[in-house]
Amino acid sequence: MLKHWISEARPRTLLLALTNCAVGCGLGFYYGAVNLYNLIVALLIIITGVLLQIIANLANDYGDAYKNADRATRQGPIRGVMTGAISLMDLKKAMTYTIILASITGTACAMMSLYNNVTMLSVFLFIGMIAIVAAIGYTVGMAYGYKSLGDVSVFIFFGLAAVIAPQVMIANISGGGIEIYPDSWFLAVSVGMGSVMVLHVANMRDIQEDKITGKRTIASRLGPKFSAYCHIVFFIVAALTSFAGCYISHKGWQISILTISLFPLLASVTRVLKYATDSKKIAKELKYTLLGVSIHNVAWLVVLIVDFWFYF
Repeated sequence: MLKHWISEARPRTLLLALTNCAVGCGLGFYYGAVNLYNLIVALLIIITGVLLQIIANLANDYGDAYKNADRATRQGPIRGVMTGAISLMDLKKAMTYTIILASITGTACAMMSLYNNVTMLSVFLFIGMIAIVAAIGYTVGMAYGYKSLGDVSVFIFFGLAAVIAPQVMIANISGGGIEIYPDSWFLAVSVGMGSVMVLHVANMRDIQEDKITGKRTIASRLGPKFSAYCHIVFFIVAALTSFAGCYISHKGWQISILTISLFPLLASVTRVLKYATDSKKIAKELKYTLLGVSIHNVAWLVVLIVDFWFYF
């Protein structure tokens, strides 16, 4: 039973949520201060981000199972809810418990970092509520994931919010006030595009199945060939905004670190283009896309650490 629940949580995707939020926290430390209090806030932020990812994963499987959108022929992993090892009721309970935990950790980090600004505290708590609703609503209720809006949601909450919110929170409690720095904007777009790339590959894998079940993702609308071209565009945007953020706010030579870190992701993009019509091979690329995006995120943490200790 435990292995089924671990599978439902999708551990690989948690690495992406963790590194996305870690980049935002890294920016917060860079423009703020490194101390125990801030480290606790950062830990709560990262835990909240990971819990939101788990909520999205559980809700995705719940919605797909409820709508019978996952078939035995799917190329992705076979989840416990598909085999009957986990019931829909148990999955709903797990979602509820995870939502409660995310609400607690999210409220705690928001209050600890924005207690001196009631207006911004209210705004961030509201954003947190919307993030939970968005995580659930991907395939449940409004099911916007079935209407080609999943990529937009991922970009907003696992890109813009995941990077900018931690930067603002940690910088604020360090005395920097409410300010969003130029590299934060560029990096938020880059991280958001990376997250969209992961979702896009997963949707490319499921193109044939989604057409049968009526799940209208961007990939299923475009088809394999043009979805692969779209994937290349996502990569280019992610890379260029990453380089721009580094060039504007950090040292030019550090772009070389980011360039090297993008090689694994570029290799995966190349294979996606080559095997666009082969769903089995595209399925294998999902983990490499996720790993490539995470490596790029870690590279940014290296850039921030080097810049902070040697130049700032």
